[in-house]
Amino acid sequence: MKKKTAGFFLAALMALSMILAGCGSGEEGQGGSGGGDFSAVAGDYYLDLSQLGMKLTIYLRLSPEGAFQFSNTTDFAVNKSSGTVQQGTEEYIMVYSSVNGEEKSVSDGLTSSFTVKEDGSLDFSGCERIYYGSATAVSRSEEDPSVVLTAVPLPEGYQELETESDFVPGTYTAQGEGISYTLSFYEDSSYLLMAVAQGENGPAYTPETGSYGVSTTQLALTPAGLSRLSGEVISGTELLIPVAAEGTEERTSLTFRLQGTAEETAVLTGQTGGTAVTVTLYSDNSYRSSAGGFEEGGVWVPDSASGTFKIYPDHPETGVRGLNQIATVPSGAFSWEDGRLTLTDFRVRASESLSRDKAAVSQE
Repeated sequence: MKKKTAGFFLAALMALSMILAGCGSGEEGQGGSGGGDFSAVAGDYYLDLSQLGMKLTIYLRLSPEGAFQFSNTTDFAVNKSSGTVQQGTEEYIMVYSSVNGEEKSVSDGLTSSFTVKEDGSLDFSGCERIYYGSATAVSRSEEDPSVVLTAVPLPEGYQELETESDFVPGTYTAQGEGISYTLSFYEDSSYLLMAVAQGENGPAYTPETGSYGVSTTQLALTPAGLSRLSGEVISGTELLIPVAAEGTEERTSLTFRLQGTAEETAVLTGQTGGTAVTVTLYSDNSYRSSAGGFEEGGVWVPDSASGTFKIYPDHPETGVRGLNQIATVPSGAFSWEDGRLTLTDFRVRASESLSRDKAAVSQE
């Protein structure tokens, strides 16, 4: 009796997880990991997302054993997301085990579902979305409900569309109403968006940090603690990016243009333990510190709301720049007086040792 009761609750829990995911309402059956026969739907498909808000074509492979994989190429060399398929009474349910290189489990609740149409194409309108790399694609257009996400069998001789992106990592700038924006994309898939307005004593900084991903003309930004945003790669030098309006959560898209060589914006000097310290700040929110003959570069992130700043040093061995290069992020305080910037408790290295000493540096 206890075994039957346990089995009942397990089945109920699995059904509930499908409902919460918004996809896969059919009764669960055999899947890719259970040795089912999926030869009826096995094959390669393409999905055109252009009418669903993404100028992108992606590809889906279903194996006879019930495995699936999304990719950006027809040879499926790149695994954007993958998992196993389970057959319900009226639909097929896709359970993701990998998304954008990260392992997933059933407890993550990432599922999609599809039904098979008479022409052999797959209709995804029964679920909310599919997961593809760092992005998600909705299953139905908000502007035109008749437009649904459909996977079409790849015809013989299909010509694969261009998948290369014109996106160039670097620093981009834009000008809003009374606010200047600087947006830097780093090698470790992190980004920093800095909004700068003119305050009473000096610039007022509002930072936004997060991660990003690029697929052809689509630029996905995920701010820390917030939902994913969609930007656009206009060309190799221009981006369309949604930025937060001052004092609100609403976003307005601005055109950002690639910045040339970063300009020096401030030179601050001071000392630590009798050792002279120089910190140079640049227009791309980078810094260069020098103490005891040792130099180090990185990213500095001031926040006027708290009057504090953080520094993200370049990786000490590889030199890679970004916001994910060190586990412990040094911080300090900053202030403006008579147009002069002062940084308190700037953690500086004076040798190859990874230890840091506090220094107060100011503009002359």
